[in-house]
Amino acid sequence: MPNSGLTLLLRNMTSPPHRFRTTIMACNSYPVYKVKSHMALPDPHMPPGRFHHAIFVETSDDGFGTLYHVTGDVTSANGMSYESRDSPDPAQLEGFYSKELLGYTGSDVHPQQWSSVLASLPTPPQQKASNPKNQGRVEPFKEK
Repeated sequence: MPNSGLTLLLRNMTSPPHRFRTTIMACNSYPVYKVKSHMALPDPHMPPGRFHHAIFVETSDDGFGTLYHVTGDVTSANGMSYESRDSPDPAQLEGFYSKELLGYTGSDVHPQQWSSVLASLPTPPQQKASNPKNQGRVEPFKEK
C-alpha cells in the first residue's frame, strides 16, 4: 500500500477532545487543521470556488506551527513540489478562507515522522501544457 505511512499518521491522530488548548499543549499534543486559501492564479478552465488545501500543525500557544502543502502550478513540466515550512496561524495570512480542526497529533511524532511520511508521497504531476497546434492555448496534458 503506497500511502501506508500517511494512513498510520492519520490513524494515530486523536479526535478533538473537549478541553482547552493550554491543556492540549501541556499534554504534548498539537492541533491539526485542514486549511483552505484562495488560489493566487485560479485555473480559468475550472469552475470558481476552488481552493488551495494545506495541513497545518499548530505547535505553540501563539498560533505558530508547521504548514504542509504542495507548491507550483499544473503547467510545470516537473509537476508540483512538496513543501513544509514554519508559519504563523494561517488565519493571519493573505488569501485565507477557512481552517477546520481534524484532530491532534503527539509531539513524539511531529515533526520528524510527519516530514518523513509526507515527503515520501508522490506530488501531483504536470496536468496541462501549451498546445502549439492550438495557438499555444493551455490544455489538459496528454501523457506520451
